[in-house]
Amino acid sequence: MGIIRNAFTVGGFTLLSRIVGFVRECFMAFCLGASPCSDALLVAVRVPNTFRRIFAEGAFNASFLPRFSKVYHSDGIERADEILSEVFSLLLLILIPFSLVIIAIFPSFLRLLVSGFDTLSEKFALTVSLGRICFPYLIFISVSSLLGGVLNTINRFAAASAAYSLLSVFTICGLLIGYFLNFPNTITVHCVAWSVFFSGMAQSSLLFLSASRHGFHLKFKLHCLTKTVKDIMRNMGPGLIGAGVWQLNLLIDTTISSFLPTGTITCINLADRLNQFPLGTLGIAMSTALLPQLAKSVGQHEYNQAVFQLERGLLVSFFMTFFATALLLALSEQMVSVAFQRGRFEDEQVMITASAVRGFAIGLPAYMLTKVFSALYFAAGNTKSPVIFGIISMILNVVFLLLLVPILKYFGLALCTSLSAISQATLLVLRNKIPIHFTRGFWQKIAAQATAAVITYLFLQKMAEMVWKKSPWIQTHEWLGFASFFVSAAGVFFFICVAYLAVCGQQWKLWKKEVW
Repeated sequence: MGIIRNAFTVGGFTLLSRIVGFVRECFMAFCLGASPCSDALLVAVRVPNTFRRIFAEGAFNASFLPRFSKVYHSDGIERADEILSEVFSLLLLILIPFSLVIIAIFPSFLRLLVSGFDTLSEKFALTVSLGRICFPYLIFISVSSLLGGVLNTINRFAAASAAYSLLSVFTICGLLIGYFLNFPNTITVHCVAWSVFFSGMAQSSLLFLSASRHGFHLKFKLHCLTKTVKDIMRNMGPGLIGAGVWQLNLLIDTTISSFLPTGTITCINLADRLNQFPLGTLGIAMSTALLPQLAKSVGQHEYNQAVFQLERGLLVSFFMTFFATALLLALSEQMVSVAFQRGRFEDEQVMITASAVRGFAIGLPAYMLTKVFSALYFAAGNTKSPVIFGIISMILNVVFLLLLVPILKYFGLALCTSLSAISQATLLVLRNKIPIHFTRGFWQKIAAQATAAVITYLFLQKMAEMVWKKSPWIQTHEWLGFASFFVSAAGVFFFICVAYLAVCGQQWKLWKKEVW
């Protein structure tokens, strides 16, 4: 199974997850608006998700999975299953006590995380209550991330990618229960918090069954700190720090948001949700699909093959990313209005969210480049450099926040994240030690995509000014109007790419496999 096919398998299911997640955000905006209850719920859910990305995804992708892959292919499934059980046991021995401690000290933890919340307010008390319900989700979702990484390593991408939709499905059910039973918002968000808890149980159960079908049977071992696991833990150090640095960036953003007016956290989250569509669908999918392939090529010093794989991955990723960036920048207000403006989500929240969308969109190509190039570093076993670059980008993010947020407010908050991502991507590309020399054809195709993105942005901006704001039909049929803009923009983008490549003498039939 090739990289592109793997990426689209992961991307297809991830897109499904993003769509269901988008529906969830629409329900949340409709039922809760941008309110103290929605802010409290988002903070409560963000905390376990942040620790999950630190403990599970980043660290295991960087350390455990390459080791597991090597053992699986050289020593067989029985030895791989034994190591998996040892790491699973260690994960539980770490996370269960850690979760109990955080739940016990949750009010003190929140005072640091959301310093802008009044500690005597109902909003703060509600956040504490919701956070204590949601935090055990960390244990379930970390186990799910471990099993999902194992399944991805053996080229079984579907189950792990599909499982992430369960959180959104359960959350929607919690919102619907509160809405149809006419609960007050404070009770509705408690329903949602319990939905998050049960979704974690469902995800881990689904992936446990999937892993069992492929020959892996997790067994809890009290004496799990073997030599192999100790080596994995030592290698996980840089991965933990790297993941922690990026998540600390997000927590700093949350802290700054807590000082802004009520509803800001909700608006920023909705803006990030729109930004996550292209990033989550292709960036994460491509890095997931590339890692095993690059690990094999780099490990065997087949650098020409690694360049070929990296070029294909970047070309497909950027083709979608440049188009998405143009769309988000030009039609941010229209997109937010169509997506979320209903129920308790009003005009002011639309403007705030659209401003944040533009800030996030500026960094979208950099986010994508970071995801793909990180796979190259991990494939080479270099986990230290991404950590150092992450620390530098975090420091820059704090500096940008202090300088720009007082002036640019909501746009500045999102822009700072983009600027730090751009700095991290630049360092990853410039400081790469693996002999990667991209072909002339690759650069011409990237130039074609960038040119097409600029022209598409100008086209959409002009169309928005001339048609969207002046057409009574579009005002009453926003979904159809946006769909027509999207199709027109896609046509312009594709035509410019084809024309540019034809002029350069490159293969311009973008639907052909050999182009990529």
